[in-house]
Amino acid sequence: MSRTYLKIIILLFSCFISSCSIFNNQDMIQPELSETPPAPPATATETPEPTATIPPTSTSTPTITPIVILDPSPLEIEFYADDGQVLSGIYFPADSNPAPLMILMHWARGDQEEWTEIAFWLQNRSELVRTPDYNKSWKSSDWYPENTSGISLGVFTFTLRECAGGCQKYLPTEWLLDIQAAIATASELTGVDRSLIMTAGASIGADGAIIGCSWLNQSGLGECRGAFVLSPGSLLTVPFENAAGDLLQNEPPIPVYCLYGLRDDASVETCSAVPDAKLVDYGYIENHGFELLQPLQDPDPLILMLEFINAALAE
Repeated sequence: MSRTYLKIIILLFSCFISSCSIFNNQDMIQPELSETPPAPPATATETPEPTATIPPTSTSTPTITPIVILDPSPLEIEFYADDGQVLSGIYFPADSNPAPLMILMHWARGDQEEWTEIAFWLQNRSELVRTPDYNKSWKSSDWYPENTSGISLGVFTFTLRECAGGCQKYLPTEWLLDIQAAIATASELTGVDRSLIMTAGASIGADGAIIGCSWLNQSGLGECRGAFVLSPGSLLTVPFENAAGDLLQNEPPIPVYCLYGLRDDASVETCSAVPDAKLVDYGYIENHGFELLQPLQDPDPLILMLEFINAALAE
């Protein structure tokens, strides 16, 4: 065998050996495939239902505004008209709160003190001292009838400007400002039921009472339930007939009582112009204003006032 041929055989044999080794090594380095066990299923965690929070029980005591019942003693009140005029009034509180209110207006011959005894009588809290004063019969409280109404009214009186002790000037325009200020002030007083306000007056106060009652109902400050007047004469700038008509045209009509003597021509004419009012003719007498408040009058003017109050406060 030639040398060349032998080298070829050796080379082929070597290649064969090498190939086998490679194949064996490749078999050895094959990675083992191992199965990873599946992860256990996730366990569902139950979310608890939300629990309603119950608020703590309140132990606070509700606030209650106490009802103030004023002492019966008269209270002096200072107030102002729209033009800055300082005015004075007196408040006679009722025995309940809130209570109806009567606003009393004086004549030109005097001031608010003309009404003092009648104010106590209307207040009906045993403050009236029954004493005679026959020079001024409306102040002779010994003849007053018993106030059997069972009602204690709040009462407000006031003095018109330039009228302390009696009016020194005739100031109808300014007096209307005073009347409006007095009514507005009175409606705000402690213990007053502003839906149960009445007015009464004599002479210029009679005109003021009817005009003021109508004005209050238009102002929105309260409700005037009626006017009781002695000897009006359309002495202020608003005609009595117009103001009375404003009250009587309501449904039901707001009571208007008009008292007069037949020899008091201005009062006869003024009252007669309002036929739907309660007209009380005291016959052929000259008595005017407070002079109508006398004993033995038929009908008794104060009994008529109680009748008026019952009518005014009726539902």
